[in-house]
Amino acid sequence: MPLKIVETKGISKPAFFCDHCGKEITDAKEGNYEWKGEDAETSTGAVIYFTHKKCCAPFERANDGNWSAMELDCLPVYTVNNLKINWEEAKARVKLLASISP
Repeated sequence: MPLKIVETKGISKPAFFCDHCGKEITDAKEGNYEWKGEDAETSTGAVIYFTHKKCCAPFERANDGNWSAMELDCLPVYTVNNLKINWEEAKARVKLLASISP
């Protein structure tokens, strides 16, 4: 579940790392988020894993389960909707925070 905070130019920001190769996923078009389908139906839900698209099949072969996956660009849309985030307000807050960072 490597969603980590990294420092870039004095700004702390979240970054996604592939659960198979360990390298950062720097473009949403190159990544997926995955979960075991059977775990999603439990009361605790399924753990999310991140993979490069090229790492998806080897990751699934190395980890038994009935895997489901979506492209990474879907994740922020579901997150914004599920948390009822006002996107314009959130972007303005991030811009403000970036402007006052050292």
